[in-house]
Order: sequence, then structure tokens, then C-alpha cells
Amino acid sequence: MILLFQTLLLIFISFQDLNEYIYYIDDSQLIKRNIISEEIEVIDFNNPDMINLNDYELMVKESGIFFISNDSGIVYKIKDDSLTRIDKSLDNRLLADSYIFSHNDTIFRYGGYGFWSQRNFMIYFDEDFKEWEFYPSNADSYSPEGSYKGIYFKSDNEVYFIGGQSIDKKNKLKSKNNNEVIKYDFNTKIFENLGNLNFHFNYESLIVKDDSGFAINSGTQIAYVKPKENLVQFYNKTPQQFNILQYPRIQNQNKYYNDNYLIQVFRNSNKTSEKVILAKSSFYKNKSSEIRLFTNKPDYSLNLSTLMIILFLLCIGIYAIDKIRFNNILLNSKGIIYRRILNNLTLKEIDFMKEIMKQEYVTTKTVLKIVENKNLSYPHNIKIKDQFIKDLNLKLKTIFNSDYTPLEVRSSNIDKRIKEYYFNKNFEKIINRLTVKI
Repeated sequence: MILLFQTLLLIFISFQDLNEYIYYIDDSQLIKRNIISEEIEVIDFNNPDMINLNDYELMVKESGIFFISNDSGIVYKIKDDSLTRIDKSLDNRLLADSYIFSHNDTIFRYGGYGFWSQRNFMIYFDEDFKEWEFYPSNADSYSPEGSYKGIYFKSDNEVYFIGGQSIDKKNKLKSKNNNEVIKYDFNTKIFENLGNLNFHFNYESLIVKDDSGFAINSGTQIAYVKPKENLVQFYNKTPQQFNILQYPRIQNQNKYYNDNYLIQVFRNSNKTSEKVILAKSSFYKNKSSEIRLFTNKPDYSLNLSTLMIILFLLCIGIYAIDKIRFNNILLNSKGIIYRRILNNLTLKEIDFMKEIMKQEYVTTKTVLKIVENKNLSYPHNIKIKDQFIKDLNLKLKTIFNSDYTPLEVRSSNIDKRIKEYYFNKNFEKIINRLTVKI
């Protein structure tokens, strides 16, 4: 009974804490603010890994206070007054500038950038297994293009992913504006493309979110975006609003509570900033105009027979094109062309690929000739070689969407001290279709 009472008391305190306080990062400090009394408390904790809190998304849940990396799957939690890493993820840098949010007290991510591509699916953090897991969508769901550096808006069981950027399919070194407005429904597990944006922005313009939408900086105006209403309202800035500070990587600076905005404002007189409370009603004045946030996708209705013919011809065309693209793998002076998309490689990576294509394997000596720095010691160059192989493996896995490691290492039959690098037998099926044209 005592244990049950203690558990219930802890749950009560957790709920009370979430309902009566807001949390934010201010000058690299974690601030806890009472929304009734306005009293603030600095939460001190050890930071043994010396992480920069500005590179992490703050999230307060019933189970504790979390910091989620904006670039990768790394997750920290305050435990015993210390910031402790709790995830088992690899720091793969495939989730840069993804959308991080919470649903039913679970941490979710959508999108993100890494290795010349963007993600178009959702994952969630399993606190029991300390791993990020794939969150499946309905089979009938729309497949989004994927994006990063966008803004999300959460409302009950729906979440909207708006704009941001995507990689240019013709040149993977360039990004482009993503025009999609995507809605995900947690009840049906369906992605829906609502339409194309009429007004472009990214997360760097975000000021604050509330229960109806979010405010963004738009030059001399404040744009109030209401995704559920498909509406953008423009308001001329007040003198005070010209001094509002934006935090592109820290969306926990400015807060909304009790129909008020807690806003960081810059003071020119002493070159410092301070938190200012502004009523939501007073924040939006001098309305100048409004537009639709997005243009609804047109409904192209076709009769069943016509649709079946089009689908049949489309399937044949896709099959033929895909077969040609699959069999056309080319290594040139810039990288690997696969499915008619250029995947850039470094000059050293290209030299390595040329060498290993000439023979069954390459030795450590050969790899060192390609990557070594003659000004560094042999042990240091060995580390450079190991990192080179690791990075190339990751690139090849990403390019060919491989489930296995392309490059493996073994000891030579002639001299066990000699290491040989060769392609995995499964990966050889791909390599055998690669043509070198340099």
C-alpha cells in the first residue's frame, strides 16, 4: 500500500508539474517557470559530456526532462541531477533538422536530412528499448516527398508538416523549397497531401506557437499561420515586435500559456535581452491582409476503364524504365550514377573504387597510398584509413539502400598480418553491374 501511495503521489506531482510550469532554455540554462505566480527557477544539473543545449530540442514529459539532438538520434535525460545519454542509437547524422514533437507522451520525429537525401517517414523513441523505431503508416496512405527545416503544428491527433526544404533530384548537392502541406492522422495512420504552399517560410522565421497556429517573422509584418483553417493573416509589427528575437534551433525560447506569449525581446540600450509577457490579443493588431496557406490539390476524376488502362500502361513504363536504370550503374570522375542520379564521391573514394574494381581485393598498403597524410605518423594514418573505409561503407549502403555492409576485411592467406578489403558477396551483384568511365 505504501508503494502504491508513493507511485500515485509521483504521478500526481508529474501531472501537476506539467500543468503548472513551463520550461525553456535561456542563456544555456534550463528555466522552470510557474505559470501562475511567474516565479522562475534555474534547474541545475551536471553536463559531463559538455553538450551544447542549443543543438538539442528540449522536451518535458511525464517521465522526465529530455534533450533530443537536432542532427541525429542521440537522446539525453536528466537523471539524478545529471544529463545522461539514454539512447543506443548510432550517430548517423541522417536526421538533421527533422520535425521533433510529442504525441501521447511519446517522442516522434518526421523527415530530416542526411547523405544528400531527406526522410519521408516517422520514427518514435522507445524508452524501454532506448531505440528509435519506425512508425508505420496505413497502406493506403500518401507517400510524402520528405522534408527538413520546416515547421510542424500539432492539434489533438493530427500533426501538420509545412514547407521546409528537400533535395533537388537533379542535383543532390542543392536544396529546394518543399511546397507540400502534409497532414498525418494518428487515428487512421494516414499521410495526406493537403496542397501546395502559397507562402514560403522555414523554421528560422518561427517566433512562437499557440493552440491555433504559429507566428512567424515576415519582414515588417507578423504572419499568423493557421494550418487547420488554411489561413495566413498578416499584421503590421508594433515597435516592440521589431525587437523580438528568433531562435531557429531552439524552439523552446518563446512560450505560449494562459492566452499569453512569453517572448524574448532585445534591448538596444544595453545590448541584452529579456522575457516579456504579451497577451495574445494584443500581439495581433493592425491586420493588413490574409491569404490561403495552401492551394488545395485538384481532384482529377476518371472513369474506371480509363483509369485501369492508364495504370496498366504506367506500370509497363515504370517497369521498363526501372529495369534500364537498375542495370545502368556508372562510376565517373564525380561519383556513382545509380538510377540516373549522381551520388557524389570524394576523389580518394573514386580512386579506391577504381583500384578495387581492377582486382578481387585491395590491401591496407593500397588503401594507405590513397588516403595517407605523409606528414602524420603511421598509427595516425591507420586511423584515417579506418575512418575512410567506415565512411565509404555508409555512403555505399545509402546509395544502394543496402541492408548489409558492402566492404569487409579479412586476413591474407599468404600473410595473416596483411589485411585485405573486398566486397561482400551479396554486394558483388551490384558491383558486377558497375561500369568505370573516367
